[in-house]
Amino acid sequence: MFQAIKTFNQQILFVFVCFLSVSYSQADPKPKEKDCSFLEPGVPGEYLLSRAIQEQIDGYQANNRKKGTEARKSFEASIAFMDQYHACQKEKGKGPTAQTAEIQAQTYLELANPTKAWEWSEIAKQNAKEVTKELVILQMRIRLREQDLTKATEVLERDLVSFPNDPDFLYLLGNLYFERKMWNQSLLYYTALSFVIERRDNHSKYKYVTAKSLGELNYKLDYPKIAIKRYKEYTSVNKSDMEVLFRLAQIYFVLGDFKMSKLYLEQIREKNPRDIDASHMLAEIYFLDARDIAPKFFATLKAEKKIPKDGIIPILYQQVNGHTYGLTEKLKAYIQSNPGRLSPRVALLELADQNNEPDYEVLNAETAQYAYEYRQYGLAERILRRGLSRLDPNLTDAKVNYLEKISACQEMLGKWNHAILSIKEAIRLNLDLEKNVRMRFRLAYLYLQGNLKKEQVSIDILSQTLSEKPSSTHYYLRGLAYFQLERYEDSVKDYTEAIGMDPNNPNFYFYRASAFDKLKRFPETESDLKKTISLNPNASNAMNYLGYLYAEKDIYPEEASSLLNQAIALEPDNPAYQDSLGWVYFRKKEYNSALLHLNFAASLALERGFEDPVIYEHLGDVYLAKKDPVNALQFYKLSLSNDKQTSNKDLVSKIKRVEKEISE
Repeated sequence: MFQAIKTFNQQILFVFVCFLSVSYSQADPKPKEKDCSFLEPGVPGEYLLSRAIQEQIDGYQANNRKKGTEARKSFEASIAFMDQYHACQKEKGKGPTAQTAEIQAQTYLELANPTKAWEWSEIAKQNAKEVTKELVILQMRIRLREQDLTKATEVLERDLVSFPNDPDFLYLLGNLYFERKMWNQSLLYYTALSFVIERRDNHSKYKYVTAKSLGELNYKLDYPKIAIKRYKEYTSVNKSDMEVLFRLAQIYFVLGDFKMSKLYLEQIREKNPRDIDASHMLAEIYFLDARDIAPKFFATLKAEKKIPKDGIIPILYQQVNGHTYGLTEKLKAYIQSNPGRLSPRVALLELADQNNEPDYEVLNAETAQYAYEYRQYGLAERILRRGLSRLDPNLTDAKVNYLEKISACQEMLGKWNHAILSIKEAIRLNLDLEKNVRMRFRLAYLYLQGNLKKEQVSIDILSQTLSEKPSSTHYYLRGLAYFQLERYEDSVKDYTEAIGMDPNNPNFYFYRASAFDKLKRFPETESDLKKTISLNPNASNAMNYLGYLYAEKDIYPEEASSLLNQAIALEPDNPAYQDSLGWVYFRKKEYNSALLHLNFAASLALERGFEDPVIYEHLGDVYLAKKDPVNALQFYKLSLSNDKQTSNKDLVSKIKRVEKEISE
C-alpha cells in the first residue's frame, strides 16, 4: 500500500554539486597542501562528498531506467566516496553532519541494508539541530524495509508532535494502522487528516482516498451512518467503484433501508450487467421486502441466465413461482449448511404458515430472532405480529412474550411510544411477579430514552417495584433518573443502595462518582472512580474521568497522564479522552502536545456528527497561551456558537478580551 517516499531532492543536490565545482575553479591559487592523508595535494575533501552525491543521483536515475545492476554499482560507489569523506573529516577532528549521515542512510537503504541505514539515520538525528520531516519519513521507510510495521508506526508517532497537521504523517499513520488491522487507531489518524484537509488543504491529494478509508473504517467499527456519509463523499468523484457501491448497498441492507439498498444494487447492474453478486442480493431483497415484484425480478434473472443450479437463489425462485413441492426439505437442508442466512428462514416460515405446520410458533420466534440480530427490526416486527395474530387468545403467556419482543423491535426502530404501549400491554396481561418486575424495569428505562425524558414517570414506576421487590438494577436506574433531574443527593442514595446489594458491580461506583462530582465532593468521587478501576481494569471511562479531574485541579500530573494514556490505549478514537489528555498537556505547559490531542478530539467529534464546545474552548485556551490570539478567537467563537448554555459569561469575557488584544 505504501509508495516509496524519497527523502532527497535531486535538483537541490545537482545545484550543490555545481556549486562545489564552481567554488573549486574560482578559488585563489594557494600552495597545494593535502586536505587529508589519502588525497592528492590541492584536492579538497568536499570533492569526495560531491562524488558521493553524484554517484547517489546516478543510482537513482539508473533505477528509474530499470537498470538494477548499474544502480547498485553507483550506490556502492557513493558509499565508498562518503566513507572516504567521513574519514577525511575525522582527521580534521570533525564527525559526520546530519546531512551527510542522512545521505549515507538513504544510500544504504537503496542497497537493501536496513541495519546500516538505521545506524546512519540515528547519527543524522543526533547531529541535527532540528529533526526534519524527511529524516523521520526516511526512518519509517527503513523500518518498512525491515518489514516491521510496529516500529515504523513508532517512528512516526514519536515525532508527530513536531508535525501535528502534516498530511503525509497523518496519512502514513492511518495507513500503517490499517495494515496492522488496528481499526480504532487508523480511524483516529484518518479522521485527523480529514480535519486538516477541510480546514487547511481542501484540494489535498489525500482527500478522496481518505474519504474511502474512513468509509471502510466506520463500517468495520459499526458506525454505518458515518460510513455512508464518507462513502458518498468518495463516490461523488469515483462514481464507478463497484466495490464501494456494493458496500453501500450492504450497509443500507443492514440498516433495514431496502429502498436505498436496491438503488445501489440497480446502479451496479446498470454499470456492470454481468455482475452476479449484486443481482443475487437484489433478488433476496425483493423476496424479503417486495414479494409482489419478486416474481418479475426473478424472471428477469432467469432471462439473463443468472439463476444458478445451486444455492439459495434457485430455491427462492421456486418459491416465488409457487412451486412448493419438495421445497421444505430443500430449505431445511440449506439452513443446516448455512445457519446464518436470513432469507431461507423467512421462506421456511412462510411455508409453515401456509401449511399450518405445528412447529410454526417455534419457527416464528427463531426467524424473528435472526432478523433482529441482523438488525432487520422492521422485518422482525412484521414476523412477530404475524405470529401474534395466529395465537390462540387463551395463550396469555405466549402473547406476553410476543409483545415483549415486539417492544424491543420498536425500541430499536426509535418508535419509543409504540415500544411503551407494547410493554404496557404485556405487563397488563402478565400475572407472574418476577416477569412483571423485569418488564417494569424495561418500561422505566424506555421513559428515559429518546425525546421522551419522562424521568418522574420512570421514578414512580421504579419506586412501586422497589417497594414490592428491591433489586440493585432498579435502584441503579432510579439513581440515573434522579441524576437526570439534577437530584444528586437522591441519586447518591440509590447508587449506595445498589452497591449494598451488589458491591462488585463497577458501574454502580462509576455513576455514584458522577453524582458525588456534581455535589463537589471530590474525595468521594476520587474513591469511587478508583474502586471502579480496581473492579474493572478496562474501565476507560473511569480512567478518563479521574485523569481529567486531576488535570482540572492541577494535582498529580503524572498520574493524570498515565490514566488518560491508559484510557486512550483502550479507546484511541474517543474524542472525550483525547480532549482530556490535551488538557493535561496544557496544564503542564506542553502546548504542542496539547494541540495535537485537542485537534484529535475536535476531528473525532466532527466525525461522530457533533461539535463539542468544551473542546473548542480548550483549543482557544492553548492558542492564547501560545500567543496566537487570532486562532484563539476563532475557536472561542466556535465554542460559543455550539454552547447550549443560554449564557456562558466566562467564554464571552474571553472573547471580548482577545478581540481587544487583536485590535490593539
